[in-house]
Amino acid sequence: MILLRIAIFPVISCALLSFGIFQSTSGNVFAQSLLSDSTWLEQNSEVTNKTESAGKTEVSGIAEISEESEDSGQNTPHLPADLFSTPTTLSEPVQTRIESSAQNYPVSPSISKKPALPLINEEEGNTIFSGSFLSRLFPWFSDEEQTESVNPATEKEASETLPEWADVEFSGVYMLVAEIERLLILNPEEARERYLEIENQLEIEERTRLKVQLLYYLNEWNSAEQLAEAFLNERPNSPLSSLMFYYLNKSLLSQNKALNQNLIMLEGALKSLEPKLRSDLLRILSDEALLQGDLFTAVNYRLDELNDPETANMADLEKLLSLLKEVQSREELQIISANYPNIAWLREQISSMELELLVKQERYREALELVDRRLDFARESGDAEEVELLEQMQNNFTTALNVSPRRIGVILPLSSSSAKVAGLAQETLNGLWLALRAHEKSILTDNQTDNATLLTNELSANSQIADNVTVETMPKKPAGPWELVVRDSHLNPEKTKSAIRELVEKERVIAVIGPLARKTSEAAAEEAEKLRVPLISLSLTAGIPELGDYIFRNNQSWNQEVLELLEYAVSELQACRFLILYAKTREGRQKMRLFWDAALRKGCEVVAVEGYKDEGQKSLVNEFDTFTGKNQRMTTKDKSILKDLKEKEDPIHNFDAVFVAVGSGGVKNLRLIFPYSAVYKMEKTIFLGDSGWNDSALPFAPGLRGVKKPVFVDSFFPQSNTPAMKKLLRLHERMLYRHQNYIGPTHYTAYAYDTLMILMKLLEDKSNQTHRDLRYALANMQTYAGVTGNLRFDERGEVQREMQLLTLRRGKIQLLKH
Repeated sequence: MILLRIAIFPVISCALLSFGIFQSTSGNVFAQSLLSDSTWLEQNSEVTNKTESAGKTEVSGIAEISEESEDSGQNTPHLPADLFSTPTTLSEPVQTRIESSAQNYPVSPSISKKPALPLINEEEGNTIFSGSFLSRLFPWFSDEEQTESVNPATEKEASETLPEWADVEFSGVYMLVAEIERLLILNPEEARERYLEIENQLEIEERTRLKVQLLYYLNEWNSAEQLAEAFLNERPNSPLSSLMFYYLNKSLLSQNKALNQNLIMLEGALKSLEPKLRSDLLRILSDEALLQGDLFTAVNYRLDELNDPETANMADLEKLLSLLKEVQSREELQIISANYPNIAWLREQISSMELELLVKQERYREALELVDRRLDFARESGDAEEVELLEQMQNNFTTALNVSPRRIGVILPLSSSSAKVAGLAQETLNGLWLALRAHEKSILTDNQTDNATLLTNELSANSQIADNVTVETMPKKPAGPWELVVRDSHLNPEKTKSAIRELVEKERVIAVIGPLARKTSEAAAEEAEKLRVPLISLSLTAGIPELGDYIFRNNQSWNQEVLELLEYAVSELQACRFLILYAKTREGRQKMRLFWDAALRKGCEVVAVEGYKDEGQKSLVNEFDTFTGKNQRMTTKDKSILKDLKEKEDPIHNFDAVFVAVGSGGVKNLRLIFPYSAVYKMEKTIFLGDSGWNDSALPFAPGLRGVKKPVFVDSFFPQSNTPAMKKLLRLHERMLYRHQNYIGPTHYTAYAYDTLMILMKLLEDKSNQTHRDLRYALANMQTYAGVTGNLRFDERGEVQREMQLLTLRRGKIQLLKH
């Protein structure tokens, strides 16, 4: 029974305690709900007025009420919740005391439907609890603290001095932070003690920043790493993120861990870090790249430091120079130089390193090119000592290259299956051989190689040319100092490039002549420009010289032909209305466009333009109908002839001249064109022709009687009486006349002859016996009196020569007399 009572007693006690707590809580909630209920307040205005009056009494009155309540035997609350609750009714003694103390205060008859919450909070805030009660709840609470906290004077004084104390506190914290930063390196232990004093007064970012720095300098790198990573993950956009990124990498480096390579963080750090830390970060990144075997990146980080004006004075030039010397690629050195064009020190170092590297790799040609550029710069700046040094280097490299100033390369389509192309190649070889003869000391050699096609000594129409066959090509005279090394282009651009490289790097030629075709000429020009060796192309393509400074061209100039012819027609013949008839070939179309454009620039009119097929066209009725529009009245015999041609009557001549562009080898088409001149009554019309008219078969063309005094233009006229032409004709006839079906020198013979004669003349001067000097001499040479007239090269490398106006007189092609 006793045990049962003992067991039941705690249960009952807990139940009573819970009930008491519930009662006090419900009373408090009930009080709050009542104060918030406007209906209840209206119905109980007396209680409300008394409560408001009671709320305005002094604190001492409340104390007296409490004492009287105890004396009168009223129950006092024993639970904390009872002290915090608001009673809904008051005991009579308390009510009487409150009424007597508040009877002098008027009460407003109107009461707001809902009291303001701040009023309630103010009333609750004015409630003061006894020190003994708070001591029972909170053992550490003292009566002195209570007294001080509720003393109005003390509170007022504290509020007045709060801003001043805040400023002093902030200033003190700031000074302590600066002191901690100073002690981080000198005495990190003392810095930690100072940090602990103000840790709770710091903002979270500042606190974390100092803590990461402390951990790093206390050699607690793992903790510093973790804290810095956590900060960057949580607050990547913080102003302190760059500094955190720096100390993160410093901590990783101290632990021999891989650095954090976050590009966004790195970019921000390199922009916002102070110069000293930025310089240090670039160095550790450079060292990291070097450890990973990335020399190029390591050099770039060091150069970033040198390129920044704020960190340039901190750069370790000795370390940077040692890294640069480890670069074994000229291309990488050039990239580095291009990426940092404003660093003069770098340009000087890389220039010297390039030379050393090229010499080490025996790339003497590229080294010579580099010396040439430096020499130009030294001459412009007037540095005599540097000029002397570079000139000596230039001579050394020229000797190392073993370039023979009397060895000239030739590349032609020797093995072409096209009879026309093979014929042009043979004509070109004839001109070269005759030029050697004209110089009286000559050697024509061919070295047997995989792509070399070697020539026959007998330069005849029956010569057999084959790959990998060596035929002696020397004349009967003793060998002279001049030597030609001939290679076959195979009409293949890649084989042409290979041949150029072989001629320059293996055969050590001073210059190259050829090729003939457009595509192979472009390929050869590209490779020759890369190797910095002069190349004189014999192609008809006018744009070849635009491919480089070392590229020249010597062949017909269609533009010059057209301009010279049009100028004469307008100024001397007063013709300004033109018809254009052209062969539908590359040359014919190009000359048509050139003539048309030039005529419009002069303010003239192109009345009509018609083209015809170069091969297989049997009638030009439609073309001439377009030109004239009408037929001519004729006899029965003439009508029967023209009936088959379907001609029209009464031609209309609303033009002054007809330009006929037949192109090279197109004289055969003039046999078809000339008869229409008489049919359409165009005997008085001026006929203008291109260089294709300058053919020995022209005087024998049918219908020529209907064309009166045609005017055409060419740069090569074998009947001219110049000394150069006489010499060529004499040599050509003496050396080649015995061959079957002998014909005189052609255009390609003349252009090849002039080209080689120019080179040999320039190379006789020792100052022109390097690739660079020869190029300069070609670009600046005086007018040369050749078999194709007085010629020179313009600034682009394009040939410029005097054109010759020709005509037909007494059945012969003759120079036009002005």
